[in-house]
Amino acid sequence: MHNKINNISVDCSILGFEDGALKILLIKRDKEPGLNLWSLPGSYVYMDEKIHIAARRVLNELTGIHDVYLSQVGIFDELNRYPSHRVVSILYCALVKPEILELIAGSHAKEVGWFNITNLHPLPFDHNKMIQMSLNWLKEEIWQKPILKNLLPNKFPLNQMQDLYQSILQTSIDNRNLRKKVISQGLVEKLDEKTKGGQQRPAYLYKFRT
Repeated sequence: MHNKINNISVDCSILGFEDGALKILLIKRDKEPGLNLWSLPGSYVYMDEKIHIAARRVLNELTGIHDVYLSQVGIFDELNRYPSHRVVSILYCALVKPEILELIAGSHAKEVGWFNITNLHPLPFDHNKMIQMSLNWLKEEIWQKPILKNLLPNKFPLNQMQDLYQSILQTSIDNRNLRKKVISQGLVEKLDEKTKGGQQRPAYLYKFRT
């Protein structure tokens, strides 16, 4: 039986893009503090495991998700962030495609589900601040690395990419400016394929450069 370190925890901010909106994965807690409240997946670290191993374990135990790349994005150490005792939490973030995941509520999660990140209710502890830190991290990364390939299909029209950027940046983006920026930075390449079906005129497809 593993012994837990009761003042060190990990929390996971899992972001996905679905139905044209950026979403966050939350669990419904089955114990106090925060019984029946929706929160980020998180729990204590074991004495005999490294922090990044704990993050992967906790995410799998609570949501069924495994084999995703988790980036450490911050540490939360406010003295009163947890109601009963001092707990320092290390925040990890991952970008995933919700449609390919099978979610399974486990451990101390009653339910697990996706929520639109733009209209979240207040979450317990400091989880709203954690999500904001994840967004800030993502805003810095998207112009430097092709990390959005973890959110978009392998091939996509630029208007779908534009919807994703606008969801992350929470502002409108001019289509022509976006096209110039992502192409000039070498983030994507144009394909000799177009979208099929639908009511709109076929548009060229793009893919992220590897």
